Amino acid sequence: MRFAGLTRTTYLLAIMLAFVAPGVAQEPSERPLTNADVVKMANAGIPESVIERVIALSRTNFVTTPDALISLKQHQVPDGVLAAIVDSQAGARMRQMDTPAMVYASGPAIQQHHPLPNVDATVRLDGKTTGKLQVRKNEIKVEKAGVPFFDLKWKEAAPK
Repeated sequence: MRFAGLTRTTYLLAIMLAFVAPGVAQEPSERPLTNADVVKMANAGIPESVIERVIALSRTNFVTTPDALISLKQHQVPDGVLAAIVDSQAGARMRQMDTPAMVYASGPAIQQHHPLPNVDATVRLDGKTTGKLQVRKNEIKVEKAGVPFFDLKWKEAAPK
């Protein structure tokens, strides 16, 4: 009989937890990443590559004045992270420039070409295997253990 009471208590706790847990769970932060956040991550010993990745994937609100960059350097923020901060601000400005302030009703549409950036990265292909990813102007390559695993090349059509 004691076992039945324990089972009933367990079910009751599970049901209560099902209703309470969603309210307690943390939601992802919606606030943009700042200089102070980068200093915290660098001082916590988070690897430079991870901080750069967080910067690339996050909404940011960095201050990139010379004084702010000097302050970051004085807080031992690595050079690669400083470059990622400046690049993120440049990317934000480029996105702002891509949206035209005025749209013209007549005239031919101008197609802008956005080339792929050059990228060399190590990627995980499955649970144990890593490979090398290369992105160039008209080519994407993936190598597995030095052997081409995937290769895509293309030609651009001449503007008409």
